[in-house]
Amino acid sequence: MAEAGVAPPVRNDAPRLRRHWRVGLTQLHRFLRQDGGLDSAFEGMFALAGPTVQSEFDRFASSEVGERLLAEHPRRDLNAFLADRETLGAMPTGSLAAEYLAYMGGEGMGSSDDFLSAAGLDEKAASFGWTEDQLWFVRRMANSHDLFHVVSGYGRDIIGEIGVNAFTAGQIPLLPVRLLLAYQYLLKPSRPFEWVGFVSRANRHGKRVPSLACVDFEAMFPLPLEEARQRMGIPAMAEIHPRGFPEPARTLLRIEAGFNNK
Repeated sequence: MAEAGVAPPVRNDAPRLRRHWRVGLTQLHRFLRQDGGLDSAFEGMFALAGPTVQSEFDRFASSEVGERLLAEHPRRDLNAFLADRETLGAMPTGSLAAEYLAYMGGEGMGSSDDFLSAAGLDEKAASFGWTEDQLWFVRRMANSHDLFHVVSGYGRDIIGEIGVNAFTAGQIPLLPVRLLLAYQYLLKPSRPFEWVGFVSRANRHGKRVPSLACVDFEAMFPLPLEEARQRMGIPAMAEIHPRGFPEPARTLLRIEAGFNNK
């Protein structure tokens, strides 16, 4: 038994995680056919995510932040922190916390624990062989999509969604996210060359930024947004997209309308 105030040691002897191809491809096919809904999307994504969960956790565990957070007992709950709007709201105007609340407070936005409720991470951990440490790490990163929106600088419109998805594919090499990246190149914008350049730059943006999985977000939230970005190694958006963002054409506007009507 671990001593009070000391977390159990991180397990290094667990079997390496693998992809569950049959389950993953079957569930993703169900999702694309609109037979399985979000349950199939999450099941398919995590079934194929084994090596990525392994490599991202290993990188986190070997980082200074990861070593410190894994040694804490009890361990932090970032999702509970994100859901505490009173604490976040007390942080300074212009801080990362204030910008995150502004983003999450928009019409139709859910709370920080919506993903956890939908994803069923405890069941996924049991099915796919994650250790308790890996489960804690995946749970910690559960709301990375919303965090990535705020810190990367891509907004909530359809162009921002495409941008943050390409950014995420550069940050986290999940197979389904990479497949989505390939699809994004084919969305038939009004100016194809401008569009390909935008998606490519957004993807390189994600690759260029040091792993956000290794960030102590709780320490970053009180800081001014630009200072937090600087500490994370995130360049200014004008440096990544000097010509700005492309205008969405008919296909993108139709996709955006479909999202908004759900």
